[in-house]
Amino acid sequence: MLIARAAEAKSAADIKVLDLKRISPLADYLVICTGESAPQIRAISLSIDEKLRAKGIKSKASKWEGKLNSNWMVLDLGSVVVHVMGPEERARYKLEDLWEKRSIVYHL
Repeated sequence: MLIARAAEAKSAADIKVLDLKRISPLADYLVICTGESAPQIRAISLSIDEKLRAKGIKSKASKWEGKLNSNWMVLDLGSVVVHVMGPEERARYKLEDLWEKRSIVYHL
């Protein structure tokens, strides 16, 4: 929820936290949110980074994938995977549709 709150602080839209513990060995949680532009997506990503570092959450394996001017950024923390997506990318790939029916979903 720390990640979701950090995204919310930068006005991310349609924030969902999916609990995948019972259905996937890939991650325990999947966080998906939407940013309206590449600069907002970057701001959301930086906000999440700041909040994680402030709580001492850092992993050598964790890093953002995607370019700084990208419409889709991904952070893999091992047990948590975060997707910050533009509206077109979110509509096209519909990641939550892959998991939502079988997982517990928290909406912000």
